[in-house]
Amino acid sequence: MEVIGTRQLRDELASTLERLGDIEELLVTQRGESRAVLVDVVRYRQLLERLEYLEDTVDALEGKRDGAVPIDELI
Repeated sequence: MEVIGTRQLRDELASTLERLGDIEELLVTQRGESRAVLVDVVRYRQLLERLEYLEDTVDALEGKRDGAVPIDELI
């Protein structure tokens, strides 16, 4: 993960955004403290899809504990 300060990010915003597709994550710091993480839009969408899948999986597993039909019986 690359790290960039807010001042450098401000000075190099256009070139940093161009490189963002090649960088998995960019940690933005302010006065030496972590403030934000920048990710490419494609990577962001992939993370959202994965999160939705995991949430659906957790919901299904929790439903099994609440007396719902086990997922393996539905398949």
